[in-house]
Amino acid sequence: MLLISTLFFIGNAFAQQLDATISKSRAKIGEPLTLKYKLKTRSNDTIVFYEKYSEIPMRTYGGGQLSNDGASAEILTNFNDSSYKVQGGKEWLGDYEIMIWDSGTFIIPGPEIVINDSTFYFDDLKVYVDFSTKKSGVDLYDIRENYAELPEEENVFVRWIKRNWWILAIVVAASAGLLWFINKRKPPERIKVVKAMSLKERTLAAIDALEGEKLWEQDKLKEHFIELSYIMRSYLTARYDIAILEKTTYQTKQLLLQKGLNEDTVDTIARILSHSDMVKFAKSSPDEISILKISTLARQIVAETSPLEFDNYE
Repeated sequence: MLLISTLFFIGNAFAQQLDATISKSRAKIGEPLTLKYKLKTRSNDTIVFYEKYSEIPMRTYGGGQLSNDGASAEILTNFNDSSYKVQGGKEWLGDYEIMIWDSGTFIIPGPEIVINDSTFYFDDLKVYVDFSTKKSGVDLYDIRENYAELPEEENVFVRWIKRNWWILAIVVAASAGLLWFINKRKPPERIKVVKAMSLKERTLAAIDALEGEKLWEQDKLKEHFIELSYIMRSYLTARYDIAILEKTTYQTKQLLLQKGLNEDTVDTIARILSHSDMVKFAKSSPDEISILKISTLARQIVAETSPLEFDNYE
């Protein structure tokens, strides 16, 4: 009896063949990906697949460890499945189209499927997601489109200057002499020193410029929060000398705590980044007042974490 039961169990286990694949193992943020699940089984088997809606929870892989930090993939299309007869049984196929709005290495857990009241799991899938390729030699604050300048045709005025340059030289010399004489009679003016913008000033200016574009009024809410998240990550990277542009919100929070930041401040930063993630994953669509509150919160963090600046000092 034991032998018969063992043979039945082995036969039942080998009757099903589960296979899981992803269209790309390396992808860019916001790039569509396809998850495919395939099952070969007997023709009379009953199959029940528990599909996900809106999003698929993921685990983050970093430092040789897995963590459940709330990362998830946005489902772009509803789950689609089909089955057809093959030699010796039938084949079942199912697929999702997803999009990941955060950077890092992620593990997509294998979904559950029930075959004849027995539960099986597809293999986990691993995917690495990062930002668009950075141009060599271009600073973070200068990543913009570059345009080639075309030479302009020389006009009549330029040709006249080239032919009569000596007349222009006399006029310039006379003007310079007159200005020297006028300035000599005036009391010397105090030289005003123009101070270069600090990291704090540049960051606040970037937040103000982003808010001024009002992308949410152009149906570009996700783009607004992607840019705000990038501004905050760039500021924190420069301020604390840590690389967090390609870190998840959870990893960013841990690095900032290691730098000795106050836990309340770190929680506020994580709230800003998490709020951006919520919008990117289409979990929320805040109104204009809520959007402006998040921008105000970002300015507050920049002001609190920036070193003191003294405008009047000798």
